[in-house]
Amino acid sequence: SFKDKRLAALLWQFFIFAFAFSTFFSGFALFAERRFVHDGLAFGTTEVAYVFAFSGLIGILIQGGGMGPLIKAFGESRLVQMGFATMTLGFLMLAGVQGIPYLLIAVALLTFGSAILRPSLTALITTRAARHRQGMVIGLMQSLMSIAQIVAPVIAGFLIQTQYLSTWAIAGTVFCAIGWALVIMLK
Repeated sequence: SFKDKRLAALLWQFFIFAFAFSTFFSGFALFAERRFVHDGLAFGTTEVAYVFAFSGLIGILIQGGGMGPLIKAFGESRLVQMGFATMTLGFLMLAGVQGIPYLLIAVALLTFGSAILRPSLTALITTRAARHRQGMVIGLMQSLMSIAQIVAPVIAGFLIQTQYLSTWAIAGTVFCAIGWALVIMLK
């Protein structure tokens, strides 16, 4: 699959997305605990749960009813580009955000980006794969996601544990920017 140039580029984009997504979700609780204060106390499980619930609500709205109109309006390729762009902006905001309202804006951008990116990219990959290879390609995508879910949390944990909070967010920014650049270069 990686020998097919059109498919390989999409698979690399999927890996980059999975890596950035895993970086965010594996590191966010530790990041928030060290960066944000609510009622005089560091963010704890309750505050992180509210942020994740907020993120989940956005994801439900986008994927539950918004994807159809978005695909009709923009198409999957454009949504992949928009997804990487909004995730890049969301991570970039996280690097310097201090207040809770700006945190929610950054999380909304990250969530919107990932909610449109994953299904759009999956659709593009499965349509570009030969019909008799689609199951294998979907399995490969799951393997790429598994690798990302192993490596990204280790890197995220190291950066956050060593107090490189902004660097953690900048790393996510860089991953998404690379994905975005791949989309633009391969148009």
